[in-house]
Amino acid sequence: MGKRDFTDYICHPFCIFFRKGVKEDLACQAAEVVEQLIKLGRLDREQLPRQRKNLSGWEKHDPILDDRVCHHCTFKTKDCEFQSKNPSLAVDPCGGYILLTLLKRDGIITPADLEEIAAE
Repeated sequence: MGKRDFTDYICHPFCIFFRKGVKEDLACQAAEVVEQLIKLGRLDREQLPRQRKNLSGWEKHDPILDDRVCHHCTFKTKDCEFQSKNPSLAVDPCGGYILLTLLKRDGIITPADLEEIAAE
């Protein structure tokens, strides 16, 4: 999956794995979901938290995100330690996962929104 125009408002602010100029053509499924919610008009870019790779405020694993987002991610099988069978407690998720968790926690998106995206 390729990054489009969301690097500045999803990847750079939230993802600890993001490195400017390195593999910028790749994107996690969670970032793609955020972008899709924006394109569908369900989410406004102005609603996004102004986080800066501060990992506080999200829970380690959200079963809804794990099932409806990460299950479909191309990074899950080979690059995602967070979704591995035995993740270390020190492993953090991608920025898209953090952002979706924050949006869900704050009631900006709902599990139904994720269900709708996952069904497409």
